[in-house]
Amino acid sequence: MPIQWRIEQYQKVVSTQNYVFDAVDEGEAEGFVIQALQQQGGKGRHGNQWTSPIGNLYLSILLRPQCDLTQAGQLAFVVAIALSSALDDYIDVRDHIKTLKWPNDVFIDGRKVSGILLESYIRNNQLNAIVLGMGVNIFKAPELGVALNDVAKEPVYINKVRDTILNKLSYYYTMWREKGFAPIREAWLKQAHGLGQPMTARLPQESFKGIFKGIQEDGSLILVNDNHQEQIIHAAEVHFAKE
Repeated sequence: MPIQWRIEQYQKVVSTQNYVFDAVDEGEAEGFVIQALQQQGGKGRHGNQWTSPIGNLYLSILLRPQCDLTQAGQLAFVVAIALSSALDDYIDVRDHIKTLKWPNDVFIDGRKVSGILLESYIRNNQLNAIVLGMGVNIFKAPELGVALNDVAKEPVYINKVRDTILNKLSYYYTMWREKGFAPIREAWLKQAHGLGQPMTARLPQESFKGIFKGIQEDGSLILVNDNHQEQIIHAAEVHFAKE
């Protein structure tokens, strides 16, 4: 069944993630969305701050998947596929190349167009909710990023992009709940950034180098080292030679 989205919009907030976490505490149902025109303290992965100038799309979304914590990581790929599919409405694939960098970054012509953050809400040692944060560069991008408006084949409107993303998310999230991770994994691999290329996976205490072979059934990254041995990476910062 499609998700019934309920959207609240704000001019400026500290972080849309904070609003949705408060909504989880209050028992809000799945499908609650907070959108802000600007954030003063947006969250990125690994505790980094997400720069949030006016002119881009900033959302946080409440999901309540019926799964255990180990499966929740698959949602990173679900969201990436949904966002990528939404951007297909705006990008001419004859002029631009769109790829997905493990696990959930969307790239256009090798430059990052979005940031995705999934935070788990645990209660009584069980997964109670996922708070999904998303920032999409619509009109402004950092130096090494790209703005959708700069590569789009038609005029871009922030709320129209938002609605397209939410529709696609509902579709792929429902697919994941009903059919599992296999079709999501297959769709992701077709757009995988750097597949078959040399890469470095950087962990807090060490780094691994090798060839990016693909992802496992649970979404973990498969790296083949110089000794032709497979190494399984569950979480890391991934870098390719040309970056």
